[in-house]
Amino acid sequence: MRFFLYQLLVHILIVLSPIKFIYRSIKQPDYLKHLAERYGVYNLKNIKNNDLIWFHCVSLGETKAINSLLSHLVPRFKDKFFLVTHSTPTGRNTEIYNSKRIFRAYLCFDSWFLNKLFLNYFKPKVAIFLETEIWPGITKELKLRKIPTLLINARLSDQSLAKYQHIKYFIKQTFDSFDLIIAQSEHDKKNFKSITDNKIQICSNLKFNQPITELTPSEKNKFKKLLNINSKKVISLISSRKGEEELFLKQIKLLKNFNDFTFMIIPRHPQRFKEVEVLILKDGYACNLAKHPKKTNQSNTIVLGNTMGEMNKYISISDLVLIGGSFKNFGSQSPVESLLLKTPCLVGPSIYNFLSIIQHGIAAKVIKQIAPDTIAVEINNFFKTKNKKVFEQNLNKFLLKNKKDEEKVIQLISKYF
Repeated sequence: MRFFLYQLLVHILIVLSPIKFIYRSIKQPDYLKHLAERYGVYNLKNIKNNDLIWFHCVSLGETKAINSLLSHLVPRFKDKFFLVTHSTPTGRNTEIYNSKRIFRAYLCFDSWFLNKLFLNYFKPKVAIFLETEIWPGITKELKLRKIPTLLINARLSDQSLAKYQHIKYFIKQTFDSFDLIIAQSEHDKKNFKSITDNKIQICSNLKFNQPITELTPSEKNKFKKLLNINSKKVISLISSRKGEEELFLKQIKLLKNFNDFTFMIIPRHPQRFKEVEVLILKDGYACNLAKHPKKTNQSNTIVLGNTMGEMNKYISISDLVLIGGSFKNFGSQSPVESLLLKTPCLVGPSIYNFLSIIQHGIAAKVIKQIAPDTIAVEINNFFKTKNKKVFEQNLNKFLLKNKKDEEKVIQLISKYF
């Protein structure tokens, strides 16, 4: 009965879906591309549906997580073909390991009928889902067809667990249908075990193995010069959310050695660029816009990162970053890029969106969690000691462990190939 009601809801959403795609295409026109695939109609040229390994990566984060894995799997299994499906244009447009044996498509709606069309067309030998992707319809059909189904890099937050408890019997059937679950942490494993009796392995987050573009020393200097940043230490509040900029601006005023630093703020959402600029000026600072930088000699200048797609550049020229979303109750943004770019980072108390990643980082002493009212103190303390050198030593050990865990994931999933 529960599955029938779920399918009824799915089919209602399918009827309404054209409105959703048209609305989203106003801001992101790519939502109108490959629409037929959303409804189970595929026409991929040269695809070989014998020995096809299928990965489902909803959007950007999951796709980045799978990239390094593909770079190892594709050369190792030369007789296999790989399908990577997505739910968003952002995921589909994300660059991944290049091979003629990798195909990209959208996953159709989770309708029993569309799932049959999808599986009849692709005939995957193994189905691998990333992180929190729980699709009752497709997993049930995979189970009926005896196709091994895996959930890797899996995470289950306390908030999601609380929601699942209301439909525990229904969701348990989905979790039980997986042949293998690889969780990101002990905490995730504990949450999964409260719903399913399935055996659960633990491996570090695959996102720490994603390739990332680092700026060369000359590129860093060029970008700093563009933003009118001299040789001072750079402190950045990245992916900031509402209320965090005011907190940051008030805290840095407490620094007696304020003039030793250059401060940057890079808001999470571009629609807040103007709002944050007004806040900076209202608080008595000068504001230099990254999009239209001007030469200034004012010592109290805050650089506002009001450009898109350059977060890695901002992190690369920073000596210390504060992770936005964690100093107010937004659950934090990801610290992965900062660590991969070997930039020390501080987080606040709110970390529920990236709990396992941040807890691993704290345990490895590559992330420090602080109280919002100690930002100025922690900035001073960091540069007074040899923390930078200790951080680099700890980070090298941390990243090495993650690479070893990636090989463990490869060994576990390749048993089903």
